[in-house]
Amino acid sequence: MAARRQLLIGLFPTREVQVDIETHRKDWLWPRGCSFPPQERLHLTLQYLDDQQEDAEQRLRAALAEVSMQPLELTLDRSCTWSNNVSVMQLSEHEGLRRLQRDITHVLLRAGFPLLVHVWTPHITIARHSEHAAGPTLRAPIRWTATEFRLVRSHFTSPFRHELLDSYPLH
Repeated sequence: MAARRQLLIGLFPTREVQVDIETHRKDWLWPRGCSFPPQERLHLTLQYLDDQQEDAEQRLRAALAEVSMQPLELTLDRSCTWSNNVSVMQLSEHEGLRRLQRDITHVLLRAGFPLLVHVWTPHITIARHSEHAAGPTLRAPIRWTATEFRLVRSHFTSPFRHELLDSYPLH
């Protein structure tokens, strides 16, 4: 049986922001059994959909190329653990980010792709299985200039991996 794959459209923090997130993650008190996404896989999901191949993948790439947006000045300013035992970092409200997510959703729906994200709360997952984690207040907000969004194939294998398919500059 083939491993499950899905497509992720998201913003991936710069190396500097990844280090800042990791520094904050080290300030937490984590219960035994937590799992932590590697720094290079940290991301903010904009949309998620089932894997596509060949012609459908090309249509998907063409649809995403239609999205136009300026770079986004984002601020990660808080963290918490949700009721599903996932710990996240969240952002200050940002209308440009919400517009980017709506625009991506719109072009994908117009191109006929069924989407997996219907209710969207912008966040970066920093830990899973983190019930009872003790998260401190951020030492300082983390500033992040997002200059591109990416199309990534997620391979639900062991080990889990991301495969970069394309990137779309924000300019």
